[in-house]
Amino acid sequence: MKYRIEKNTVQETLILPLYSRKLCTELYPNLYRDETAVRLIDQIDYDFSVAEKNSRSLMQRFGALEVA
Repeated sequence: MKYRIEKNTVQETLILPLYSRKLCTELYPNLYRDETAVRLIDQIDYDFSVAEKNSRSLMQRFGALEVA
């Protein structure tokens, strides 16, 4: 079952740090592992395309480490 996140809601705001933890797990597996974040993001019905596009920037990668 996928959980749907609506745009412009509190849930959308709260999903971004969780996505950053998943991103950090993927980018820096030797430094950080959060399998729960990876599993939860996979269960969420949300368009992460903007976050994925921004994840290529140096500041986004630094932010992912900072959140983790």
